[in-house]
Amino acid sequence: MAFEPQRFIHAANVRLDVPVSVQTTEKLTDELRFAFEDATLYAFDEVIEVCIKRDVDFLLLSGNIFIEADRSLRARLRLLKGFHRLDEQNIHVFVLPGDADPPEAWRAIPELPENVTVCYSSSPEPMELYVKDQLATTVSASMWFGEVDDFGIRVIARGGGGVKPFRIGVVSKAKFEEARRMASMAASASDEALASTMQNVVSGERIDAPGSNLDAGDNEESTRVWRSIDAENGDKPRRIADSRRRQVQRSLDSLESGPTDEHPSLDPDFIKYTDEMLREGHLNYLALTGEMARTTLWREDGVVHCPGTTQARSQLEGAGGACSLVEIDANGEVRITSVDTSCVDWKTIEVNVRPHTTLSAMLQQMKTCLMELKPSAADRIWSVSWVLRGVLPALQELTRNDLDVAAAVELDELRHAGRTIRLLHDIRTLPNGWPVGDPPTSLADQFQTFVTGSKQLSDEALQALIDGDEDLSAGWKQRLTSLMPSVDPEQILARMRTDGASWFAPDFGIDGVFAEGDPDDSFLDAPTAKDADEEITDLTDAESPEDEDSDD
Repeated sequence: MAFEPQRFIHAANVRLDVPVSVQTTEKLTDELRFAFEDATLYAFDEVIEVCIKRDVDFLLLSGNIFIEADRSLRARLRLLKGFHRLDEQNIHVFVLPGDADPPEAWRAIPELPENVTVCYSSSPEPMELYVKDQLATTVSASMWFGEVDDFGIRVIARGGGGVKPFRIGVVSKAKFEEARRMASMAASASDEALASTMQNVVSGERIDAPGSNLDAGDNEESTRVWRSIDAENGDKPRRIADSRRRQVQRSLDSLESGPTDEHPSLDPDFIKYTDEMLREGHLNYLALTGEMARTTLWREDGVVHCPGTTQARSQLEGAGGACSLVEIDANGEVRITSVDTSCVDWKTIEVNVRPHTTLSAMLQQMKTCLMELKPSAADRIWSVSWVLRGVLPALQELTRNDLDVAAAVELDELRHAGRTIRLLHDIRTLPNGWPVGDPPTSLADQFQTFVTGSKQLSDEALQALIDGDEDLSAGWKQRLTSLMPSVDPEQILARMRTDGASWFAPDFGIDGVFAEGDPDDSFLDAPTAKDADEEITDLTDAESPEDEDSDD
């Protein structure tokens, strides 16, 4: 047997008492406003409930559990309440401080329950957890690794009876960049200078320079702390034979999917850095901190994981929040399962609207779509973004009949298995284009062809437009760039098609065809493709056709 079977909950970015922002056309009642303000508190309560229901061995909290700068009393009270509930169930809590909740903030919290262990990087020895009188897990925030540097801390805890502890460490991209900068400085610095200014790269805490009071014994059952500057002749300690490779593997039935060797959001150098930490620290699991996106890297020596956030603050952060259930069996297989914890979720539903669809039929179709969605145990509010696709006249008819008001009244809540979920709606329309002539020679045809080009609305095109404008200051360029993630190309296209139809295709009917005559009959005097390009370019910058200086 390689490991003691165990399971734990990994949660991060709880950000207690930080309100949630929801975009809606409805007027917020006091009940809704309070629910948004308390959403992160409810999410933490759900984490505690999951720990108790799943009967886990411990809870791992890795960074940004609260925002120290907010000085929120509610956050601390809810935190202590959750910890006491876990203490009643004999569930331990390991805390790895982050950037928003630094070690100093955790030290300032009075009377933490006995089941809570805060892992400070100033403590070189890992924190230990025993299961059935067997050392099952070690958690450490004290790891130092640069680019194959000669300075660092290797914390290796050894188990007994043929059972090895599951070793957990912590890593962040921000501290990795700091480590690279310090490694470059170390190339020209002396050992004495480095020892006096030593900074831990994981949590940013200052630690004492290597002393002489280390245990020099060879007892393999004890925790050894190696510092290469203490080795004879300045040589690094020899690596222990790597017989552990492939002991910790991804479970074949793991619900956590992701690339094995690469990740699009992570620097390849950072991935190599995590490999070094797993290998040199003899770690099995690295808690990735400082990331809002859910990330999993299955590496040869272990797994790097960030559960994301327990409650997204807005739709830009994600559709919902979750924590992770991590299970380790006796053979060292790791299984990671996402567990929903957010009480406010964002749903995007696309609906194809048929011609002549009535308001009541549209509401029934929307209700059917909602009933097909299965809510999680934590869900309390759904912010539903509807994307209605169809011919423009049919969509305009629904808008004139106040579909948004009808949805707010008729679809204000969803009942599922005895539970009630509050619904908020944001209805958007994306009309189809009008018929194009053959050949497409009219100005209407050319306008539609121009606005439909995807290159016109791409992020690269928008960024190039911002960067190339010499009249914009650096500050305005930065502001506009930060707004790009919220730009919806489909809504821009929808507005251009709506305006274009009113300008060029007034006879465009509800059935998707022109009401009278040939589609081109009303454009007999329109310019051809040969001479229309310049007018189209000017038209896209205008607010209305009256702004055009044209005799057409």
